[in-house]
Amino acid sequence: MRILASLVFLIALAIPASAQDAPEQQFGFGSEIVDARLIAERETTAPGDSFYLGLRKIIPQNWHTYWRNPGDFGLPMELNWTLPEGVSIGEPIWPMPIELELAEGEIMDYGYKDEVVLPMPIQIAEDFAGTRIDLTVDAYWQVCEVICVPEERTLTLSIPVGATPVDHEEDIWHIAAGLEAEPQPAENLEAVIDLVGDRVVLEVSGAGLEGDAAWRNPKFLPFENNLIEHAIDPVVSRGEAGELFLVMQASFELGDGLGAERSGLLVVERDQGGDYWTREAVEIRAVAGETSLPANALAAAAPPAPVVTASGLVSLLVFALLGGLILNLMPCVFPILSIKVLKFVETAYHDPMRVRRHGLYFLAGVVLSFMALAALLVGLREFGLPVGWGFQLQVPVVVAALALLLFGIGLNLLGVFEIGGSIQGLGSDLAEAPGGKGAFFTGVLAVVVAAPCVGPLAAGALGLALTQPAIIVLAVAAAMGVGLALPFVIFTFAPSLLKLLPRPGVWMDTFKQFLAFPMFAAALWLVWVLSLQTGAGGVLFLGMAILAFTFGIWALKRGAMAWRVIGGASLVMMLVSTLWVARLPEAGAAMASNSDRIVWSEAAVADARAQGQPVFIDVTAAWCVTCQVNKMRVLNDQVVIDAFAAADFAVMEADWTNSDDAITQLIYENGQAGVPLYLVYPSEGGPAQVLPAVLTRSIVLNAIEAAAG
Repeated sequence: MRILASLVFLIALAIPASAQDAPEQQFGFGSEIVDARLIAERETTAPGDSFYLGLRKIIPQNWHTYWRNPGDFGLPMELNWTLPEGVSIGEPIWPMPIELELAEGEIMDYGYKDEVVLPMPIQIAEDFAGTRIDLTVDAYWQVCEVICVPEERTLTLSIPVGATPVDHEEDIWHIAAGLEAEPQPAENLEAVIDLVGDRVVLEVSGAGLEGDAAWRNPKFLPFENNLIEHAIDPVVSRGEAGELFLVMQASFELGDGLGAERSGLLVVERDQGGDYWTREAVEIRAVAGETSLPANALAAAAPPAPVVTASGLVSLLVFALLGGLILNLMPCVFPILSIKVLKFVETAYHDPMRVRRHGLYFLAGVVLSFMALAALLVGLREFGLPVGWGFQLQVPVVVAALALLLFGIGLNLLGVFEIGGSIQGLGSDLAEAPGGKGAFFTGVLAVVVAAPCVGPLAAGALGLALTQPAIIVLAVAAAMGVGLALPFVIFTFAPSLLKLLPRPGVWMDTFKQFLAFPMFAAALWLVWVLSLQTGAGGVLFLGMAILAFTFGIWALKRGAMAWRVIGGASLVMMLVSTLWVARLPEAGAAMASNSDRIVWSEAAVADARAQGQPVFIDVTAAWCVTCQVNKMRVLNDQVVIDAFAAADFAVMEADWTNSDDAITQLIYENGQAGVPLYLVYPSEGGPAQVLPAVLTRSIVLNAIEAAAG
């Protein structure tokens, strides 16, 4: 059910925020759910005095507020002070938080329930001449139950100034409790932290570590929110010298590195005897560096894949099947599927059984190809390579080979050369199953071209499936294949539908030749993709391969042995030129069609959000036809461009044409398996809204309006 719930959550993200009732509309900013006030250790202070203030929060039952690191979905507290001259206040001191597990372990926040006091040091200057200290703070925090409500409060406190300080009899004890609850720095522990792939490894050593029997369930609660995935428990192990290792899943917000150090709390449950355990914490400062955790131990520390339930698996398969059906409508597969339709017309009236065999061969080609791609993807990910769905078109030599193949099919359709005896007889000898190999090959080719065009529903299903064991991934891929092939299979097995096909005639030769031009158009599109991946060098070598291919075909048709040798040599030259593309460096050319688009990075997103800007991220690729159609029809529409500008959006583009580990992580962290992916971050903070894979002007304009507040 967690898988189904996650899918529903992904769909809910696509609903325009204007259609949902925001908490502030229900409660209003300034609603006083939390009873908050400023308190002080002193009833009367004096010049040169130093003591502690406190922000005391009394929180209603079942509600909570947040720690300095709120976790997955909370927002941190903000305090803006107005102070008289000669008075300074330090940062809040944070008591140890509790862990707030939400959504069946999918979300982990850190915060407080019931009551909390946050002490803050205050210093009065020696030359302070006033008779009172008037303190004002504009405070912002978030309080949550089932919903979350932002609260803004202006709090004041006035303390008389006398000759000598006088303690406040009641509030001094509240502040003392807050100070006592603060975890203290570890005296006998040293810590090293390292980023290894997508894992954060923390090593803690020193005399302060006791045996396993004294404590259990160690966790690291970092002070910064961009380090780890909080809801995923660490994998814990001990070294030969007693070192403690915590292997944690890195956050997709982590970016390029850890920096010089990271600080946080090491929290454990300690045995107090009699099967009574208490939570304790110490503050540790971990220096960035290489840990002593062996490589094989890191591999063994991979978190287990979540187990999908039967109902969750059914949901995944249904979404994958529907996603495969939608692929039939994608422009990237039209040239390939047109050949299949023509073959049905050619044989339907003469041999219906042969048409059905073609349908089954086509189904086998599609399903097995989807499963092969999925198996390769799983294998590469097991070896630690961050690849996503459609990765094959991130490899320039594959793009070049596919462009050459489509060009060759176009020449075949024009009658420049014939291989075998049928329109799609690219499978050589069809004696054992007439046309069957050609139909199978058409299915393979359809998958190679169509798979990168992850459409609606399929993207979410694939993204969730890739968190499951390999058998689940293969099942989802097979369901997508069935969805892609299903209309053709139904057509071949329904005699009443076969009667709707036009009768064969002279028009078929004309239509056959016409289909060559969509093939050439698809090949030209791939040449453009290759130019973005490798620059002019890749296009040059592909042009040499095309020239060698056409000359080789011409030479082979001359018949004489000498010409056959020359033709064979030309085809070898074609192969060498195509493979040479793999040796070329990546061009890294930007695809942005508008000069005001920002190249995506985690730092750029953080900077824009820190300035209060809403953010739109277009995760795209040159080889993704759906991406390009969305860009031409919607994102480059002047109305949409003007709306982005009017709302002061930071419009960013993440180009996945070539492999990019950070973009791959961004895609997976947002529950997708490939592109297109469109993310909208609201100006007031909070998680991103994921827009549908197929955009319309109204979808984007509604998202802009909602995010701009």
